[in-house]
Parts: sequence; C-alpha cells; structure tokens
Amino acid sequence: MSELIIEEPPELGSGISNEVQQRYTNWKKNTKLLYDYLNTNTSKWPSLSCQFFPDRTLTNDKQRILLSSFTSQQLPQDESIYIGSISTMNHMKWSSINNFDMDEMEFKLDNSLKLNDKTLEEEVRITYPDGDCNRCRYMPQNPDIIGTASSNGSVYIFDRTKHGNKISTGRKFEIECRNNGDDEQDESLSLAWNYQLEGTLATCQSNGKVKVWDLTKFDKSKQRMEIPERESVMDANGVNDVSWMVNHTSILASCGESNVIGLIDIRQDTKMDTLHRTTHTDGINAIEFNYKNDMILCTGDSQGQLKIWDIRDFKEPIKEWEHGDQDPISAIQWNPQIPQILATADQQSGLVKIWDASGEQEDSNAENNMLLFVHGGHMLGVNDISWSQHDPWTMCSVSNDNSIHIWKPAANLVEQL
Repeated sequence: MSELIIEEPPELGSGISNEVQQRYTNWKKNTKLLYDYLNTNTSKWPSLSCQFFPDRTLTNDKQRILLSSFTSQQLPQDESIYIGSISTMNHMKWSSINNFDMDEMEFKLDNSLKLNDKTLEEEVRITYPDGDCNRCRYMPQNPDIIGTASSNGSVYIFDRTKHGNKISTGRKFEIECRNNGDDEQDESLSLAWNYQLEGTLATCQSNGKVKVWDLTKFDKSKQRMEIPERESVMDANGVNDVSWMVNHTSILASCGESNVIGLIDIRQDTKMDTLHRTTHTDGINAIEFNYKNDMILCTGDSQGQLKIWDIRDFKEPIKEWEHGDQDPISAIQWNPQIPQILATADQQSGLVKIWDASGEQEDSNAENNMLLFVHGGHMLGVNDISWSQHDPWTMCSVSNDNSIHIWKPAANLVEQL
C-alpha cells in the first residue's frame, strides 16, 4: 500500500565513501518495507531550510513546502527561496479488493486513475537579495510573510503575495532588519517567529547577539529597520539557534558555541537574561522547545550529543543520548502532534532519526530503547527537517547532496505508541 517515488541522486564523485554508498544501496532495496510514502527529488542546489506550510488542498492532498537554494555564492543569481508543492497521496483509497495485485501481494492504484505529478512542483521562486539564505521560516499567524537569515548579517522579510506566481527577480524584499553597527562578517545564522505575538521575530548571529524585532512598528516609508526591540549578547563565540516557548508570549531560548543555554524574557531588561552552562562539550548547534510542555527543551551539539532539559533546573539534563558518534547535530524538531516524538538530523552521516523521548533510558541502551526509525536515503549531511502538520508521521528533509525527501515511515514500525 506504499507509494514510492525514488529519483536517483546526482553523481557526487569520490567525496562519498564506499560505506555510505553501500548504505544507500541497502536502503533503496528495503524502501518498500520501510515506508508508507516516499518521494525523493533532486534540485540544482542544496537547500539549507525546509518547512511544511500549514495549508493543504483536500481534493488531492497537496501540501506546500518552503525551501531555499544555497550556492555558497558560486552563482549569486541562483540564490533564492522558493515554495514547492507535492501530493502525499493520502486522499487515494487503497483498501479495495479490486486494487490488490496477487502477483506482488500488495494494493495498487487503478491504472485508469489520473494521478498528480509525482515530482515536487515549484509554485514561486524569489531571488535572494544578498548573501546566502542560512534559514527561512514563515510567520505562524500569516504564512505569506517569510523571514530569512542572511550570511551578510541582514534579516530579509518577504511577502509572498507581492512576488507573483512563478519567478520574482530583481532581488526585491519588503523589509531589511539590520543594525548600522553590524559588520558583514557577522552572519545571521537562524531565526524564530513568536507563536503568540504576530510580527515578533527573534534572530541570532555569529557575533553572539540575539535580537528581537517587532515588525508591526516598521515604517513603510523606509525599507530598513535599524533598531531592534531588544538586543542581548548571549554567547561571545556565536549564537547558533533560537527557539520561542510555544504557549508563552515572551520566553526565548538560545544556544551557542560556548555550550551555554540562554533564557530571555522580553518583558524584562537585558540585565535579567540568564545563562546556563551545560554538560555539552563542543558547541550547541540546535535548540527547540516542546510544543505541548513549555518547560521541556531539547538541545544538540557538534559531537552528536542530544539532551532534554527542564528549564526550571539546568543542573543536569532529564535525558541524554547520542544521535551518532561525533555526528554534528544540524536540526531538532519535536513532533507537533505527538509530544513525546522527536526527530534529529546530522551534518556528517546524513541520517534522520526519530525518537520516542518517553522511552525507558538505561545507561548502556539509551539509544536502542528510544530509537523508532532511521531515514537513510541522504548521502551527505542533512541541513533541515520538518514535520507535516496534517499527518503525524510525514516528514521533509533536505541534504547537501541536493536531495529533497518527503517520507512517511511504515505504520507497523512507528505506530505502536
């Protein structure tokens, strides 16, 4: 009953080890057993971001995904953000005896049924103004508003409705958020929209600053906001990621190269910001609050260590385990529909792993007791991951091998919860 569309990855040369190539071959042979849905696409350039939009077309189960093109300034005119769409086939009725193939012993669709395009369709592409787009995210209250963190230190805001239906050229943007005193080498590395306050955006930079911008105060007679609502130095060695508490208007967490977690209450003066030294050892790359429990926070570092914290007590983590042996964590995503489920990705092995954080943890078998599923279809590091908001087990993942995967693990492997 699975729908599998696998596009061959591009030739990647000798940079791919024999071990990884063999892993990919084994993965491909077993996809029918591993997935209820799998669609792999290859783009011209890798994407550093992916995020499922909240909308869905019911007639064909088409979902939209926010993506980017990263050229590392090799071809600046190709730097862009874009929106792709794809049907994950949930609207199809598989369970009919008329659709059962006796030879292959599986359900199949009627040959006369007209299917949607199986490749990722590009709906709109916006040329990026300057630098590389390190991260892009839409505003929860209005998904047409897209915020992006640039390698030149700026934060560019776009309104999708003002960029036509296909390709928007001319490096246009609606708002640029940038302090006059920021240097070009001070990259904006990540950003996060406040879930409760429309137009409130947190950004972090390689110079250690965390800034909070209130876009509702933007002066339309100008194109730049130069003064953030709030600015703090949270890690002199660089802040890598930020995350808002989901069900609160004002609490923000940050993480950085000094293995410190910062907590900010934007209602208070910067003197009240708190820094908590952790047991991480090689820089914290990613941080995210749980969607249901506001006190729970997960972090991942450059050694592949994952830790779950109760923000009321940072003396030691609630749980800690390894994503992989010294595999730098690139992304952490709590499942928005199943609060104990967590997905993580890394920049070295290119694996995406799904964990049950409620699983029993024993000193020697923590990973085995918590691990539910491993997606092994990428051949280089994974840059970002995203859960679908319409199916609790459907994910998107993007990799440095230029691949974009939309996938759903087989129900018998994960839905025993």
